[in-house]
Amino acid sequence: MKATSTVGAFRVRFGNGSSWLLPSKLLRLEIERYSSRGHPSSCKRESLRFAQARDLLQSLRASATGGPQGAFDESQQERARQRLFNDIAPVYDQLNTTLSLGQHHVWKRMAVKWAGAKQGGMVLDICCGSGDLAFVLADAVGPTGKVTGLDFAQNMLDDAERRQLSRPPIARFSTEIAWVQGDAMDMPFASCSFDAATMGYGLRNVARIPDALRELERVLKPGAKAAILDFNNAENGSLSDAAQAWMLDNVVVPVAGMYGLRDEYEYLRPSIKAFPTGAELERLALEAGFEESRFYEIAFGLMGILVVRKH
Repeated sequence: MKATSTVGAFRVRFGNGSSWLLPSKLLRLEIERYSSRGHPSSCKRESLRFAQARDLLQSLRASATGGPQGAFDESQQERARQRLFNDIAPVYDQLNTTLSLGQHHVWKRMAVKWAGAKQGGMVLDICCGSGDLAFVLADAVGPTGKVTGLDFAQNMLDDAERRQLSRPPIARFSTEIAWVQGDAMDMPFASCSFDAATMGYGLRNVARIPDALRELERVLKPGAKAAILDFNNAENGSLSDAAQAWMLDNVVVPVAGMYGLRDEYEYLRPSIKAFPTGAELERLALEAGFEESRFYEIAFGLMGILVVRKH
């Protein structure tokens, strides 16, 4: 399968000679369809908040050095990073849905399944944000299980709690969910506490990836698994790399511009290339103490899920 970009369209060719042409106009219509779920004026009302967040992010950008360092280095103040994520909380969910054309829900369900969450389990969602993965975990563990969502941004946790209260009564009360403010590199939990864990788009945002992986290994019970979902740092020049670059340039950045965040999302591409590759993540997880570590490319290589298992 090969992908080529033509004027006003994106063509995908298959080995049997057939091809699909995705018009840019159709893609724009899909973007507008998802964006219209929130009134356009709501974006304008948030413009001042995002202008403040933009100024903050300019001071937080890390150089694209690669290796096990996340998007923020140790020299950048924790309070400033917390403030950034607190500021983007109001439209975090809508922006995620728009940027992925709704597909992030599918990827998160895959992560929960691969983490091995089961009925009655004690499970953890690290960097839980507004609770998307935590709610999928709650459905997986059922009324006899318990979900803990950890995030260092209190506004994100407040939003997650509001979303929990807006869920249907059966879902709202069937599973216990605890929202905890804390650091993924120094979690406030006892060792061997959880039967499964997930992490969605959080590993790139920690200062020290090895420390976060060691903490994850520590809090899991023996034999437990975790699934870490994030952008895939695909091999340079590969089809996945080209498709990801096209999506970022033609979908993600233009849509982010609708929310006043074009400059920030133009930085997303170099930040992904600074993130460890799938093979590097596998190695880092083994060095952190996990017995098994396997990285899977998903969404045509645009995203990836690292699945790890503790001894």
